[in-house]
Amino acid sequence: MVPTAQELPLVTLQEHEKDTLVKNTHSSADPTLEYIRSLTNVADIQECLRQLEQEENKVDADLDELLAEREELEASLDKLEVLEPQLGGLQNESKILVNIISETSGLAEGISAKVRQLDLEQSRVQMAIKHVEDVQELKFCISGIQRAMVQSDHEDAARYMHKAHGFDKKILQGSFAEIAVPTASNPEYPTVILANSKAQLLDIISREFESAVQRQSEEDITRYFKLFPLLGEEQVGLDKYSKFVCAIVSGKAQAAMVGSPKAPTFYADTLIRLFESVAIIIDQHQPVVEKYYGPGKMLRVIQRLQEESDVRSRKILEAFEEEREIKRKVAEIKAFKDPKRHVLQPSGSIRSLTPQLGVSSSQQATTVPEVIDPRELDINLNEMVLISQRAHLYNRFLESRAKSEIEHFTNEDQVEGTAVEKPKDLYNESGLLRVSGLSRKVEEIIDYYLAIEEFFLRRSVDKAMKIDEYDVGNKTSSCVDDVFYILKKTISRAVNTSNVDCMAAMINYIKNTLEADYIAVFQRNMASVFSSGDTKEARFQYMVLLNNINVSIDYLQKLTAEIEQESMSSITSLSEQALDKAKVVLSGLTASTRKFKQLLNMGIEELFERTLRPRLGPLLLDSYKGIKYIVTDEEYAEQESLNSFVHRLMSGFDALIEPLKAALTEENYNQVIGSIVTCLAKEWEQLIFQTKFNKLGAIRFDKDLRAIGFHLVSLTSFPVREKLTRLNQMVMLLDLEELADLDEIWGNNSGAITWRLTEKEVRHVLSSRADFRPEDVAKLAL
Repeated sequence: MVPTAQELPLVTLQEHEKDTLVKNTHSSADPTLEYIRSLTNVADIQECLRQLEQEENKVDADLDELLAEREELEASLDKLEVLEPQLGGLQNESKILVNIISETSGLAEGISAKVRQLDLEQSRVQMAIKHVEDVQELKFCISGIQRAMVQSDHEDAARYMHKAHGFDKKILQGSFAEIAVPTASNPEYPTVILANSKAQLLDIISREFESAVQRQSEEDITRYFKLFPLLGEEQVGLDKYSKFVCAIVSGKAQAAMVGSPKAPTFYADTLIRLFESVAIIIDQHQPVVEKYYGPGKMLRVIQRLQEESDVRSRKILEAFEEEREIKRKVAEIKAFKDPKRHVLQPSGSIRSLTPQLGVSSSQQATTVPEVIDPRELDINLNEMVLISQRAHLYNRFLESRAKSEIEHFTNEDQVEGTAVEKPKDLYNESGLLRVSGLSRKVEEIIDYYLAIEEFFLRRSVDKAMKIDEYDVGNKTSSCVDDVFYILKKTISRAVNTSNVDCMAAMINYIKNTLEADYIAVFQRNMASVFSSGDTKEARFQYMVLLNNINVSIDYLQKLTAEIEQESMSSITSLSEQALDKAKVVLSGLTASTRKFKQLLNMGIEELFERTLRPRLGPLLLDSYKGIKYIVTDEEYAEQESLNSFVHRLMSGFDALIEPLKAALTEENYNQVIGSIVTCLAKEWEQLIFQTKFNKLGAIRFDKDLRAIGFHLVSLTSFPVREKLTRLNQMVMLLDLEELADLDEIWGNNSGAITWRLTEKEVRHVLSSRADFRPEDVAKLAL
């Protein structure tokens, strides 16, 4: 028998462990013995010896560590010796326990199999009982249906029918039901009985519903309407209900057409009443449909209502076209090609200011034939706008209500089961027609509207320009207010159509009309107003034309801002893309202001060059008569007391601009004053370059310039002082005590001064001082 670890003496164990370590050490060193024997170099031998000594020390340390654990190993061995008898007993007990558990497990498995068999049999019994009960309930439902139909109790019959249809098909079509349900009086199978009863009951309910509709009995209508879902015929019920509400819409629409069509907005009001009746029906009947048919089912009714409103609205709009003779008017307008561009010939002046001899105002104003009464067109346009606006609101209402119904469905199959059976591509994501009959008809109306509105706009502008009059005391003639009143009215109408494309087209028409029939008239009149010479009357007419252009710019900017605000509030329901398009369209209207401004600037420049520039030079020279700037103390005092130059220039300047101030608008007046001051400053600079000064003369010039500057500032809001900057810098140079003082205001020491004079001009000005030697001026390092 081999001794166990507990039986071996401790010394023997220690020797065994030491022998194992030495053996392992030798075995690890074996591969290198041949290398050691081959060594011949003393250094290599010493290195190998050092490595062997390290390995020996490591082995000794491991042995010492094992020996240090001796007591712990002995204690562990003692515990194992104590546990050995107990482990043997536990092994025997565990074997006994395993045998007991095995027997119990086998018994439990057998019981479990029997229980499962009992459960299966019980479930089969329950299924059989349930099947029998269901067949009995089915038989009861069928008998209830037959009994209720005999008693004309349609509600009970529908409820029994609904319950019968709730049974599984396996029961309805099962052999047991086919045996148990038939009776001697009714031997048919259950499915046949139910099908026949359903068809008979559906026919009765349909007839009773239609009878209730004819009697206009709301109670009976609701009574029979709620029975269709119990028969599984939701679509039939919804279609009959849709037919009922569509008949209401049709009746109201026909009743609304009975009135007199002579009212200005008769057809628009009739269309609005049609839309209101549809909206009221949807609001009032949607809860009823949802209660008996479920959420989302109102979609089918809305679709039917849209179809009916399309029919009725088209008839209303066709009657509108016929009664208002819209097609005839549009045809006549289109036949009248370019109605007035050949009419506005250059007259050389505003008509009321220089009337043509022998031609009355009425004769001049009737060059464009009276194709259609403008007042009648205005009424038609307002009605068209109202039609388009209300149709847009109505479509928005239908869209929102249809979307709210669609949201109740979780999949496409539910939508298809509720919606009207038509091709999918005809409907949008809301379940409504992509292009309804109403939308197509309104688009036709919009086309008519654009043709009539363009003609109305151009004819109205033409008439406003022809009857243009000037009232004494005004800065402008009547055409400005008249034309912009027409423009505002036209744009407002286009915005109120709630049609972005219509608004874009109308704004393009307006831009073309402004440029071709409004600005062009001003251009021609401005070009010819001085044809008879530079007279007082010609200058006045020219200034009125400039005022017209200036006020037109202000009106156009205000009109654009007002229309933009109005349009953004009117078309907020549109998509983001449509809103962006509307903003771009409106911004295009402001582009016309550039042409107005260009014409205005050219006109002011022409007025200045023709009537003012030729007078400025002589005025300045006349003001300087007898004036010099090399003066003695006595001469300085005399000029100080007389102040002749300032008085002459100021009085002459005032006389020059007085007609301008009285005739021009503030903006034009300021712009003309700016041109005058700019020219005056240049003329004055040239005169100063040719004048000699001493110190007292420079002081005198400084006072003259200040006085003139203060006077000019008092006359206008134009930044006059900026135009006199170069003259003020000349004064600074002329007022120097000596040339050396220039360093304090020039170059790095200039501080806040931005010099407008060049180095050459600075030397020229300093040379004008008689007491500064030219050679000293030439030596200045600038």
